[in-house]
Amino acid sequence: MANAERTARVIRLQRYPGGVAQGIRTALFDGHQEIVSAGPNAEFDFITSDPYGTTAYTGLVVPATPSSAIGNARYLFMLARASFNAGEQSSDNRGVRLTGIRQYAEIVARIPAGTGPLAEGQGPPAGSTVTFRREIWQPLWHPLDGDISWHVMIVGRSNQRDLRNPLNADGQAYQDSASPALLYQTLAPYAPPNGGRPWGTPVTSSLGNIHELRYRWRDRDSQRVLDIPINPPCDVALFASVRQNNPATNPVFTDESTVTPQFRALSPEDQFTVAYSAYAQYGSIAGALVFDQNIDEDVP
Repeated sequence: MANAERTARVIRLQRYPGGVAQGIRTALFDGHQEIVSAGPNAEFDFITSDPYGTTAYTGLVVPATPSSAIGNARYLFMLARASFNAGEQSSDNRGVRLTGIRQYAEIVARIPAGTGPLAEGQGPPAGSTVTFRREIWQPLWHPLDGDISWHVMIVGRSNQRDLRNPLNADGQAYQDSASPALLYQTLAPYAPPNGGRPWGTPVTSSLGNIHELRYRWRDRDSQRVLDIPINPPCDVALFASVRQNNPATNPVFTDESTVTPQFRALSPEDQFTVAYSAYAQYGSIAGALVFDQNIDEDVP
């Protein structure tokens, strides 16, 4: 029997109470896992998003209120978070390692039904909202008065803050959260906790403050672009800080009757912004953290 198969059987037996391998010190491999943003989305309030009747969807929705209207405050999001209590790293075992990151951002245009350019009396019923969206593909693109920064942080276990608050809700948490949420200090008007800065310390200097879409959402290699050891016990968290743009500052072309050569020369993101200049702003954002790990040793 090959050594690999023998080791695998020992590990399986170790999980059974009274098994022949109970008490033998071997590492248990939890394998490859990905933590992905998900949260409530009002677009699904009337149709739901799954067979369980929830309104959850991938990503978190950025509030529409521009940052310029709330004292230039930036919206602080917890996009993904993983907690590790133990890990072994030796010549045979690689412990807990961060192996990948994914980032997603989009711009949207939310237009009331029957409002131009939508036809009146046709399509969605009056009172509803039609949402058009464009995934941001250019890594350095941002609207005129908006931007997003991303932060991969190590968060220690010494947090003694009282996070209870009657305003807490699914996807909305006071100061900090173990799951994806918009973090707040106050909600009316919105103010972020910790002066708008993410909690913790950077996992590495290059990942502590990312200003571009460095790790694309749909890149097939995004789960294997890193190999960063993590030293438990700790949490690894992906934050995003969003300055929501004001559609009133979006560029407007004077010639709206035709698709001009200047319009055709624009990037897809800029074309969308110009085409829906009265509405275009950040919509949903999402992030993911990918780990390899072997943890939870069965030590007698």
